[in-house]
Amino acid sequence: MSIFESSAPVNFPLEQVNTWFRRRGALTRITPHWAGSVIEEAAVAPGSRAKLKSGVPGTRSVITMPWVSEVTRVEETSFTDRQLKGPFKEWEHTHDLLGTAGATVVRDSIRYELLPESEIKAKAKAGEPVRASSLVSMRRFTQRFSGKQVEKHIEAMLAERTRRLEADLAFQQRYAHEPITVVIAGASGTVGRQVQALLTGGGHTVRTLVRREPRTENEFRWNPARGGIDEAAFDGAQAVIHLGGASINTRFSEKNKKRILESRVNSTHLLAQTLAKLAPQGGPQTFICASAIGYYGANRSGELLSEESKPGGDFLAFVCKRWEEVCDPAREAGIRVVNVRTGVVQSALGGALRMQLPLFLSGAGAVLGKGENVQSWISLDDIAGIYVHALFTDTLEGPVNAVAPAPVTAKKLAKTVGKAVGRPVLLRAPKLAPALLLGKDGVEQLVLADQTVSCDKLQESGYEFFETDLLTAMRHELG
Repeated sequence: MSIFESSAPVNFPLEQVNTWFRRRGALTRITPHWAGSVIEEAAVAPGSRAKLKSGVPGTRSVITMPWVSEVTRVEETSFTDRQLKGPFKEWEHTHDLLGTAGATVVRDSIRYELLPESEIKAKAKAGEPVRASSLVSMRRFTQRFSGKQVEKHIEAMLAERTRRLEADLAFQQRYAHEPITVVIAGASGTVGRQVQALLTGGGHTVRTLVRREPRTENEFRWNPARGGIDEAAFDGAQAVIHLGGASINTRFSEKNKKRILESRVNSTHLLAQTLAKLAPQGGPQTFICASAIGYYGANRSGELLSEESKPGGDFLAFVCKRWEEVCDPAREAGIRVVNVRTGVVQSALGGALRMQLPLFLSGAGAVLGKGENVQSWISLDDIAGIYVHALFTDTLEGPVNAVAPAPVTAKKLAKTVGKAVGRPVLLRAPKLAPALLLGKDGVEQLVLADQTVSCDKLQESGYEFFETDLLTAMRHELG
């Protein structure tokens, strides 16, 4: 059994840090994206469990394995969790918080033992109910890890956790607000998980709309395709956030385009109509709805695009325009509506960057096309933060561009990813590869989109970015 111990100062009072750690959402927010993602978690309490996808070291979460942990001990400013399922034979992590003159020392003590490869092979031979992919991941984990490599990985993970902890505590301090109840549609997506965690981390109650049978008291059924929704979800709620919609990272066939459009328009229209109906009865008075910078059209070279700019004429522009228009019933009922026009989200956990990571990690990452087209990007932490900012900024209304202050060319974006992962980047790749996945229209409207989008309205409303520099953002995201 090996032991790893570490201490880090955090410039926030013990009570604030301790409260944050105990809340549901803390694990999601503190977990480095290059190290994995949280699927389920609960507030810290004896017996509470968390389910994660733990990234195999060096893969930036491209290859993951299941990890289940359970809290075994909770004291006033300390708690311990242990691995029930995962790559280690034993793993026990004790978190101690020590108050020091208005600040806090976070002390981590981890006892661990690696799972021998012989035991992994024995599991496979015995036919244990473990997926083949998980066994392969465990084997790769064991092969990559030995002695000091384990400590190096844990040290990097804890350092990033500390950075994320301080950033989140600062964010929560800026948006301190009496607890409210928020209904979220699309909470299980990459962005939705982070928005939900930011809100529960701030002490707010989150209810989620789900298409399956509800499993908890804060889940409510809806079926946008059939116009069905459990209106009990909105009882006593102050706001609704809508993040749903079918993925656009697919071939732009007529069938897929229909699904992309209808998944957004039908669900948004249902929510807007429901909120308008409930408004006279004291229903939610704020509706934050996703949109995208695709609103402006893909080919806007040489223009600086603000919220006042005209919409484009391609398919994604049409989708975004309709998406925003169907919010009108809520607007007309006097509800504050914010349409978050999202830029290109840069995350190891999903979206375009996640799709391209295997190529970059293998040294085959490349600039697509000429690379001169401008990409208006945004970090995952910032897109989540912008939704919370929109929620608590009463003066913000209508469309708002959710992009970082410094757009970059596609060439610079590719080179920055390569630099962050320490791999070379090919000067130029043919359009054929992305065309096989997205088709001609998809390549033109996604990969080769040329949009320089302004975030002036967002900044003037008081938003402070987590990430403004692309290389720094990529290093935080990719480790």
